[in-house]
Amino acid sequence: MDMTPRPCSGWNTARKANLSTVVQREWVYGYLTGLSDTLKTHAGKDIHGMLPTNEDIVSQLNNYCEIHPQDSVNKALLVLIDRLFEQR
Repeated sequence: MDMTPRPCSGWNTARKANLSTVVQREWVYGYLTGLSDTLKTHAGKDIHGMLPTNEDIVSQLNNYCEIHPQDSVNKALLVLIDRLFEQR
């Protein structure tokens, strides 16, 4: 299994070509669920209720990746989580 983080440039290319967007979105939701569970278990922080709607998550991810194509999708999601904590 390839554990290399996916670059935002690949996310942008697939999104614009309408390739595997359902699979990509499901990966994002799974990643955030795993991160949420890990934070709750190891740091006592419950972010699940803080997460925006799925459409907002994807919209924020699309915006971030357009501006930062060299970053990974993982980093984009961590930035989203950091912003959630800043807003609290």
